[in-house]
Amino acid sequence: MDHHEQVRQQLINSVSELSDEQLNTRMAEGSWTIAQVLEHLYLIETSIAAMIAHTVKHGESQPVEEKPIHLTVDRSKKVEAPDFARPSDRFFSWHELKEKLRQSRQRLRQIVEQTPLHDLEAKSFPHPIFGPLNLKQWVEFVGWHEQRHLAQIEEIKAQLP
Repeated sequence: MDHHEQVRQQLINSVSELSDEQLNTRMAEGSWTIAQVLEHLYLIETSIAAMIAHTVKHGESQPVEEKPIHLTVDRSKKVEAPDFARPSDRFFSWHELKEKLRQSRQRLRQIVEQTPLHDLEAKSFPHPIFGPLNLKQWVEFVGWHEQRHLAQIEEIKAQLP
């Protein structure tokens, strides 16, 4: 989880000085605000934590090959967010978003700490791009996914007035 924590700290450092108005400023029609990117990260992490917990309890051991999930950071390939991970249009304060991100990370950490490494390596469920990922790679994916969106946030910040 070291990579996760480094990326999360970079993310917090990147946005913590922004005003709530800046966080919620849409730079172009059809694009996300920084607040929406942060809400998306919360939704993804919460969903992945829930799927890992479900798979640990109910999944069969199905070892799968490791996938090149580090490619997640390549933003030249656009990926449409699944419906469950699409952010809302509501106005968020930094305080609310920071708390949501704290909660989702705490839940993921808790699941990882309570799950034997063998289960994380032996059980899997499908990723929409990479195909079946073992639970260990799903945990790692969260950090790569967040790093991808940190780059997006930096691009949005560069456009803010």
